[in-house]
Amino acid sequence: MSRSFVLISVIGASLVTIALHAQAPAWQPPDEVGQGQMPVMPVHQEPHHRQVFQYGSLRIIDLQIPPGDMSWFHTHEWPVFYLTVADSQTRTQILGEEWGARGRGASPGGAAPRGGPPPPPGGGQPARAGGPPRFRPRLMSDVSYAERPATHRIHNNGTGLYRALGVINETGGGDEAVTEEAAGFAGKAESANRWFRVHRVALAPGEKTPAHQHKAPVVVLQDSAGKGTASGPMSFELNEPGQWAFFDTGARHEIANRGSERLEVIEVEVRRK
Repeated sequence: MSRSFVLISVIGASLVTIALHAQAPAWQPPDEVGQGQMPVMPVHQEPHHRQVFQYGSLRIIDLQIPPGDMSWFHTHEWPVFYLTVADSQTRTQILGEEWGARGRGASPGGAAPRGGPPPPPGGGQPARAGGPPRFRPRLMSDVSYAERPATHRIHNNGTGLYRALGVINETGGGDEAVTEEAAGFAGKAESANRWFRVHRVALAPGEKTPAHQHKAPVVVLQDSAGKGTASGPMSFELNEPGQWAFFDTGARHEIANRGSERLEVIEVEVRRK
């Protein structure tokens, strides 16, 4: 191989590398007042909202913001269901507005309500005698994004980790006339809207659910301490709040408590037509 050919090859490779770098987006953080960030990404691409699973129009994200840290501006365009598993004082800045435009509890990253002290850690749970407040994972969904997409960033100005598991439904939702029984659930839903229907399962040590299936995909989220399994076409370990499992439409599965304390999970039906 001649030296001239090698030199031409090296120059060619360098030009390709330069061209690729020229096409890549220039990452730039926002300034102190929230201006100038490039690019503004969808929520599942924001580094603090780590996407852990995607199946078609369904995504699971794991939002974690350490104390003192701040997310990048990101955009929500689809309804999302959240299970908050680690709480901390936070505030939100909607792009182009001042900090704290929403109250705490309205959505992950909401600021503390005005006119009074912030709730205690754990979403306002009462203190136990001789110990700190007991944290209870909080459930909520924000379906407003379907009509009014929002771009914001979240600042953890508290002293602990803020963590929430999110289930995103990138569809127009499902038929709300479908009953719980027809959908494959026993008992009344804990919450329901066009995009999500949530059922709680509480199991004593050694107890398990009957094998069952649903008419829509479901995400199983662990909502308490304890150990268990969610078993179907795949098996998932459940060993701390925030652990998750996924079962597609029609996939038979069962949930079992393998530990020595009460286990609670929620089955989130991701509704679609």
